Amino acid sequence: MGETLHKAARHIRHAALARFRALGGFRWVANSAWRRRRLLILCYHGVSLQDEHEWNGGLFVTPAFLRRRFEILRDRGYVVLQLGEAVRGLRRGTLPPRSVVLTFDDGSHNFVATAAPLLEEFGYPATNYVSSYYCVHQHPVPTVTLSYLLWCARLRVLAPGLLPTQDGSVDLRDPQQREKLVANLLKELQVLSGDGKVQQAWLGEIAERLGIDWDNILRRRLFHLMTESEVTDIARRGFDVQLHTHRHRTPRERSAFFREVLENRSVLEALAGRPAIHFCYPSGDVDPVFLPWLRELGVETATTTRGAGLARAEHDPLLLPRYVDTMAQSEVVFESWLSGAGAMLPRRSS
Repeated sequence: MGETLHKAARHIRHAALARFRALGGFRWVANSAWRRRRLLILCYHGVSLQDEHEWNGGLFVTPAFLRRRFEILRDRGYVVLQLGEAVRGLRRGTLPPRSVVLTFDDGSHNFVATAAPLLEEFGYPATNYVSSYYCVHQHPVPTVTLSYLLWCARLRVLAPGLLPTQDGSVDLRDPQQREKLVANLLKELQVLSGDGKVQQAWLGEIAERLGIDWDNILRRRLFHLMTESEVTDIARRGFDVQLHTHRHRTPRERSAFFREVLENRSVLEALAGRPAIHFCYPSGDVDPVFLPWLRELGVETATTTRGAGLARAEHDPLLLPRYVDTMAQSEVVFESWLSGAGAMLPRRSS
């Protein structure tokens, strides 16, 4: 019953937005003084190189999807700004009409392979928040890789003992059983040596037992971050490279938090040749205890994924909201957020 009501409410909301757009409402809001005092910061993660968007449409979009988003930005007259420039304009009240910022999280290889050429084609700047550990240590990120491997085998029923930690048979067609096995395997992975080669070999063994082409995953670098030379290259091409912690984690202990940010900064500034003073909370993990620490570290802005909204001058610069754009978001919903109309309605998944 609850899901039915939710779907009905979502349908009504989409219909109302479509009608409002048809009547010129989006254009009116986008051109308003109200919208000019606000900044939309868009958030993306990965751009699919193969079928990653089918596995996790919340993390990956297709190149065609991203191209269409950029066409909407261009055709509707939105102004895409560099993050630092945009936040300064927001604070000073000097933003151009319809201001937007593009951000990409994590520093994945697919950014340089797919997103960067599209951004250059449209002439758009972007900020890439890079976690540096798997940039320096070139191995697939274990957590996402493991989840993807089991998704690839989602039509199978695994015989008992096929994989580590597996006592009985597991029906991978059942998402709950699949995710439970992923969680158990991640615990197994955590007790292995911290050596990335050991972890990679273990993941390769899992892939082999599942009948998945592990060499293809490595060759296409589906779950690798950019190499150090690739980070240097995108910085040379004008893309902003900024902080996302070294190991994509936010410890609550001060000295550990400082190590994460300082190690991240040391790597990125050496590669990009520019100050790393903007921060993104990994996984949107925000805690009030982080704010004074970030200020002490000289961080000027910090963005999160918790709670969509348009940034205003009144916002704490270390708590800037973003709109996470995914393949689940229809064009009318996307355009509603560009204009600002979407921010005026109660937030619902689309």
